Amino acid sequence: MLYDIAISASKLDNIGYISDMKFNKRDTMSQISPSPSNESWVYGSFSGRLGSYSEDNVKPLTKRELSRTGSFQDTRSRHSSGMSEGEPSQYSGKYSMLEFSMVYFRENLDRYSTRPNEMGIQSNIKLIENSKLPGLKRKKSFTKQKDTEKLQRQESWSWKEQADMIKWTKTPIVSSLLKLPTEQMNKVAVDCFYSIQQFMGDQPLGAAETDVDCVFRILKASHQCSELRDEIYCQLARQTTNNKSSNSQSCLRGWRLFTLLACWFSPSDVLKPFLINYIQQNASDPSRPYHASAHNCLQMLRKTMKFRGRRNVPSIEEITDIARGKLIKRQAILLPGGIPFYSNISPSTVVQDIIDEICSKLGVVSQMEQDEYTVFAMVESNNEYSRLKREEYIMDVVTELRLQGKECALIFERTSWYFPLRIESATYEYLDMMFMQSIPDYIDGYLLTLDHNSTIPPRQLDDIVSIAALLYRSAGYEDRPESLKEVESYFPGPVLSLGLLRHQQFLDGVNRKLARLTNFSSEDCKVEALNMLKRWPLFGASFFSIQCLTEPKVTGDCLLAVNRAGIHFLHHKTHKVILSYPFTDIISSRKISSAKISDTQYLDIKVGNNMVQKVVRVETSQGPDIAHLIGQYVKAVNSSAKLSS
Repeated sequence: MLYDIAISASKLDNIGYISDMKFNKRDTMSQISPSPSNESWVYGSFSGRLGSYSEDNVKPLTKRELSRTGSFQDTRSRHSSGMSEGEPSQYSGKYSMLEFSMVYFRENLDRYSTRPNEMGIQSNIKLIENSKLPGLKRKKSFTKQKDTEKLQRQESWSWKEQADMIKWTKTPIVSSLLKLPTEQMNKVAVDCFYSIQQFMGDQPLGAAETDVDCVFRILKASHQCSELRDEIYCQLARQTTNNKSSNSQSCLRGWRLFTLLACWFSPSDVLKPFLINYIQQNASDPSRPYHASAHNCLQMLRKTMKFRGRRNVPSIEEITDIARGKLIKRQAILLPGGIPFYSNISPSTVVQDIIDEICSKLGVVSQMEQDEYTVFAMVESNNEYSRLKREEYIMDVVTELRLQGKECALIFERTSWYFPLRIESATYEYLDMMFMQSIPDYIDGYLLTLDHNSTIPPRQLDDIVSIAALLYRSAGYEDRPESLKEVESYFPGPVLSLGLLRHQQFLDGVNRKLARLTNFSSEDCKVEALNMLKRWPLFGASFFSIQCLTEPKVTGDCLLAVNRAGIHFLHHKTHKVILSYPFTDIISSRKISSAKISDTQYLDIKVGNNMVQKVVRVETSQGPDIAHLIGQYVKAVNSSAKLSS
């Protein structure tokens, strides 16, 4: 229920406090619950602060009056205020830090013996209110002016005392804000508060100490003792509330520290709605000088609650940048062909964010199709690849490798090709990436399929000559080649050595094809080459060198090709398919390591149906990659089957 404060100027001194803030005439408040004394008092909030007020000084506000006054109307949408579904609104009057402090702060727990785990929060607040004013009688029978004034003064003092518990203080605390299990934790909490004050500039740094040392102490404490995380958040909320520091940068630096810590750990489920509401209140008010930092803090905290926070200790450079308000860093992501894509990453950027951003540029909007793309970290010194999980933080990956003395490059690739190419409606970026990723496998000869006489089918051979001409023209060459040497790099490696045609025949064939490409642009040539290659049976496959140990048909070294049609065991030279299994026949895959004395690794692939099953074992050092790729395809097959059913 909503109430309008209906008092005259002569009664203004009789208004009680909400925290330390008075109501003015025509202000509105929101009733949160029935009166704690169940008599003539209203318990409610104003701008997120709580208090009790005599019904003599308020009157109900009708819907029409509410609409006319415009009070309590939230003019900001959830999107514009940075809110998301299921989060508290800063305009609801609920989940204020004052409300949290009344029930969970050490001082109230000790003084009023509340039981937050056994009683509802409103019941605890009522208990505290009644305990704060044990000698006061809340009845309408107060008729003497001096009695009423005495009541208001005592109640105001009570709320001010409570409000001071969540306001900035220059004085270091002597005990934790929350009640912690051990005295040692209490001591660490006090030290954390002092480190916060040092970082904000409200206490001096020690000899040879830096801001970075303060952050490391706080992060170390939160890592070693998870019970301190709520305490640290409450301390930061306190030091950024009503900050009256003589240091003009104190509050801003407090919010920057808030932002930094929000990347590493989450609040408990109990504190979460109160903390989010507090940050939202500060982030949604552009008039506050630190509102942008509060907004950043809110975004970081949401990412942490979704992805569980950063795993590794930040670098000195990262802490220094955040302390200066610099959150964004340009990071190069290499696309196929070595083309860099520059992304603005923040401390909370995860791999999924990079995939979303690049896929958006490619025009890939379906989540199922986006699942086909992966980010790898490549250590440049030894060309070592590591597939990154989607929930990994980019800065964690980069920082960890640099601490090991390794420089890495981030690479974005399409790893599975279940969904067909969308050439007709594709963006330029999409066509270029598909082209640059497909051509290396083609040039290396992986897509070729030879027959038993080591010859190439006539249609495929014609495609090879056409693609050589297309690649030559797409590279920007206008003149006709005069020797095969000028175009030999555009043929698959084994083709010219097989003796299928004389070299002059290959050259003449390329020149005939080029005569038809006079009006073709570079993009047209790429499209035509992809249209030819996508008809080849091994197009879009990933290839792995293995030894099959359990199939009599497959002996010795061979290639395992994985594409949308299933897994295929290929002859290592001719690429002829020896054995295949569709994904509908694959039940599971599991990596197995041999005895500790050997580095040999195996991959067991269980195939069959409900009636008959068998395990195909292969020896390979790429077991995790093969298993992951098979999982990608199986997921796509199952998802498509559900959509079509």
